[in-house]
Amino acid sequence: MFIFLSVGPALPQNAPPGNPTNTGFMAQQPNDRLASRLVGLNIQNTGDENIGEIHDIVLTDAGAIKAYIVSVGGFLGMGTRYVAIDPKAVTLTRQDEKTWKATMNANKDQLRAAPEYKYESEWRKR
Repeated sequence: MFIFLSVGPALPQNAPPGNPTNTGFMAQQPNDRLASRLVGLNIQNTGDENIGEIHDIVLTDAGAIKAYIVSVGGFLGMGTRYVAIDPKAVTLTRQDEKTWKATMNANKDQLRAAPEYKYESEWRKR
């Protein structure tokens, strides 16, 4: 007679969504947003005028989005400046399976007047 016992961690009852076994691996969720779809995305104001482009994303130590770095002004990379925008000020809506739209209640002049974001220390733009 053989008796097989399985010894291992019990499955937690309060595991986070997308990670039912708390293994560190995540399952894809239908409302996931990929950073690669956001970087390069034009931001429009409520009048559908392009006012800037998401150039980069600043993360907190916990990995949450702290700010969108938006490029403002300039032409062919000359005269471009960067400003940090609170993610709560930007509305992201899915247009279709692959396309997102970013809008915010501001105009180009307001973005140009915002404090400049400068890449510093180890995170200096390469």
